[in-house]
Amino acid sequence: MNWPEGQALPHFASPGGVDVVDLRAAPAADVLLALTVQGVVNRTRPRIWLVRDADEGSHTWLDTLALPTTPVAGVDALVARYRREIRGAVLADPAVPATRNVATTLAGLEDAVVAEPEAADRLGLPVVADLRGRFGGGAEAYRWAVDRLWPRTTRRMLVGIDHDGPGFLRDYAVANRAFAVWAHPAARPDRALLKRLLADMPANSPYLGWWPSGVSGESRGTELASRHAVYVVPADYAHNLTVLSGVRTPAPSFVERVVERVVERHRPLPLEERTYVTFTMTDGDNLQYCQHAMRRLWNLPERGQAPLNWTVSPLLRDAAPAILAYYQRTATPNDLLVAGPSGAGYAYPRVWPRREFGAFTRQTGEYAGDLAHPPVVNVLNRWHRVDRDLTAREVAAYARDVQPVGLLQHWTFRHRTRMVAGLPVATGRLVSTVDECRRVLARAARSHRRRFVSIGVLAWSLTPADVATVAAELDDRYRVVRADDFLHLARLAR
Repeated sequence: MNWPEGQALPHFASPGGVDVVDLRAAPAADVLLALTVQGVVNRTRPRIWLVRDADEGSHTWLDTLALPTTPVAGVDALVARYRREIRGAVLADPAVPATRNVATTLAGLEDAVVAEPEAADRLGLPVVADLRGRFGGGAEAYRWAVDRLWPRTTRRMLVGIDHDGPGFLRDYAVANRAFAVWAHPAARPDRALLKRLLADMPANSPYLGWWPSGVSGESRGTELASRHAVYVVPADYAHNLTVLSGVRTPAPSFVERVVERVVERHRPLPLEERTYVTFTMTDGDNLQYCQHAMRRLWNLPERGQAPLNWTVSPLLRDAAPAILAYYQRTATPNDLLVAGPSGAGYAYPRVWPRREFGAFTRQTGEYAGDLAHPPVVNVLNRWHRVDRDLTAREVAAYARDVQPVGLLQHWTFRHRTRMVAGLPVATGRLVSTVDECRRVLARAARSHRRRFVSIGVLAWSLTPADVATVAAELDDRYRVVRADDFLHLARLAR
């Protein structure tokens, strides 16, 4: 594994081939055991791929990667194959779900796996640590882990995994010897725990995983992390990152992509008296979205019929470069990969410490250039769970360090395009249905002057086919364009 300073996430070794275990019908205890075996083994060289149910198909990425594969008949056979690399088992307490995460952290530190007592006995695994009956509840278990284990784990990442289930990210936590936690940022004991952990992390470090309580946890958690100069990398349903990080398929070079675009279609557009519209798929900061739902949407035959921006995580360069290369290689001239939100990771600029914000925008500039040239960055900016305009200071930092053609900012109830610190900033109106999108665009056309309308397309309810349908219905008062054209024209129209 290679993780030099300044690199957002570690690079795993290149896999030669992988042993494949199908976990689609496996009980939760076997999944938990297999994930921790995968983390221990893949740390030195990726050799295990676990098959799970997935939106894009259970074997889609494995087929795309074309790695040599060897089927393994179940978790017991997997443990037997790699027994010499496993020191023993950590036993979690089924009465205290938080101990699954404590056990995961211990497993990473001790080169062990998380197993039930019966499985440990059956497989001949000595018990490295037994957490049963030691804690009165989750808060006590996590306090013990922070006191005893946090000083031994990496401080360069924190991993948020739901301790009520086996999880999907445990291989990554174990392989990186990271601290696993599941804490609600609004609950008093949990918030204090998170603040203690986040305060110990170097500025501009990632929190991988997610938060409890959906949208409420998202806003509160991302704001809390941002206040500590830590960005969020949603990855709670990402599979096999300990393999994907090592498959370093080269992406098309910037020169190849730029020349191809210039030759095939990308001449500068003339500025006309029209309503310019750009559509942007949301949620690309999610590594699991890029791996699962985006691949399903990307494979739809309607993709490419209308210009469409796709938010993706620039950290795919580290976490899953072959996934990023696949999207770059198969993009049509109407597809544009956009960084964010809100850059290298999910963050709220408004609450990020001022003295540290430059480090975030510099890293964003380093990574966003892999997506487009010049890049486009999508930003969410919240304070006390309320969307806020980007300030001139915040925009200037992106302009200086990322040098984007402009910024897209998504809100939920209005759209506006303006110049800030010399950079076009397009606030997007989020839509979740085709009819809602039609209504927004119909209202925009009531004005007879030139307009710039940015539409955020909710990726969980709309598809490229829906965007193509809406675009085909628009008359010649409108022109649908990619975000780079949209922002370039907005600059000309200032």
